[in-house]
Amino acid sequence: MGNSKKKYTIGVDIGGTKILACLLDKNFQIISEFKLKTKADRGQKFFLKSLVDAIRHILRESKVSPKEVIGIGLGCPGFINPDTGVIAGSPNIPFLKNFPLAKRVSKLLRIPVTLGNDVQTGLYGEHQFGAAKGYDNVIGIFMGTGIGGALILNGRPYRGASGSAGEVGHVKMDTKGPACGCGGRGCLEAYAGRLAIAAEAAVLVARQEAPHLAQKAGTDIREIKSGALARAIRAGDDSIKDLLKAKAWRVGMVMANLATFINPDMIVLGGGVVEAMPSLIGREAEKTMRRQALPASAKNVKVAIAKLGDHSIVMGAAKRADDVFGEKRHPERRHG
Repeated sequence: MGNSKKKYTIGVDIGGTKILACLLDKNFQIISEFKLKTKADRGQKFFLKSLVDAIRHILRESKVSPKEVIGIGLGCPGFINPDTGVIAGSPNIPFLKNFPLAKRVSKLLRIPVTLGNDVQTGLYGEHQFGAAKGYDNVIGIFMGTGIGGALILNGRPYRGASGSAGEVGHVKMDTKGPACGCGGRGCLEAYAGRLAIAAEAAVLVARQEAPHLAQKAGTDIREIKSGALARAIRAGDDSIKDLLKAKAWRVGMVMANLATFINPDMIVLGGGVVEAMPSLIGREAEKTMRRQALPASAKNVKVAIAKLGDHSIVMGAAKRADDVFGEKRHPERRHG
């Protein structure tokens, strides 16, 4: 039997705190989505059941049979072998280390599955459908809880020799700088990831230098999220504004070095911190990049804010599934 009846793809964004599963039609329009908490503390078996149940839910809701699905794309944090679908290590979901996630999901649902790093997958989504569409050489920098990065070179995702290319959050700024979650010191993420920003913002609250943030979030860094920071800036907390400008300067310095070295067409900025304060972060980072990069390398580089938001990973994952399992890749399947 051919796959001419297969009209749908599924994209799943697996995060440390949430899973977002989406069903997409042949034009990559989202027709159903379901979000649930990851609950990594419940273990591997619970996680796998939750993931599969979420996919079954969107199929049921849309009255779509698994036989109508071309494939499932998963985007997951960590170091991933895209060829085998095995996760070499995932910092926020430790039990996934060396776990054949793609194979297990495929076996349970009887749908082919491909797996990729979440940030690489998100940039691919932006390249295919969002801010970077039409550009061949793109760097993505995503500021969330940490900082992730990815590359598109000559129109194709570049994953590197071991699949870990683009780890811009672990570019060293100062080897004697603050400790990073990777075990090193002075990484960009340790200066400008949301957790690092929240820790410094909490100090400003404690010093009574950020009264609006004090009202909204206090000194609990778990409550100092991107939206709270943005609202505090709008309400008049200039100390928080200055803090974010300093962090954007750090990101801009790394952008300058990358622009000088790679000479891309575009740098895409995304993630929760950027989405909450796009003009502040984007403007400051771009200004720094243009001042510090080699002029010949930076003059044609466009800086853009990611357009797809929460859907960049699911759309990139769905497109990857279509690339790997669809008829364009395997035309012989049309005739069985």
